Amino acid sequence: MGTRIPKESILRASEIKQQLEIEDFEKEISALKKEIYSHAETLSQGDNSAAERTEVLQRYENEVGFLKEELELLDRIDPDSELEEIGVGSVVVTDQRVFFISVSIEQVEVNGQKVFGLSTKAPIFQALRGKKAGDSIDFNGIHYEIQDVY
Repeated sequence: MGTRIPKESILRASEIKQQLEIEDFEKEISALKKEIYSHAETLSQGDNSAAERTEVLQRYENEVGFLKEELELLDRIDPDSELEEIGVGSVVVTDQRVFFISVSIEQVEVNGQKVFGLSTKAPIFQALRGKKAGDSIDFNGIHYEIQDVY
């Protein structure tokens, strides 16, 4: 087993990535709103592009709400907790990759290592839940040896 990546560092990197994603969506929402409202007066009744933009705007606003909920979940994770069994807040080191059981974040790089944020809603989490270092799972045709949990 190599050097453990500090959970605090993983958590902070995850929060920053989540915050940046929220900011990106909020910029898109702001631009879309300007577009919708500035075109509203000039569009003819037969033009449905305003309706399409409004639909996209609604999807983006829903996504921002979801991302903010996930950010709140990250805020509730105690980076000092030492967990032996895989659950929310665990860092799981396998022979394939490193997972951070928290929210669905594609990946963050911490101390030169890639860490994948894994939501408790992800099917692989169901296979990992409650496992400990030394256990293994098979998921989607891939064998994972669990080397460390903290």
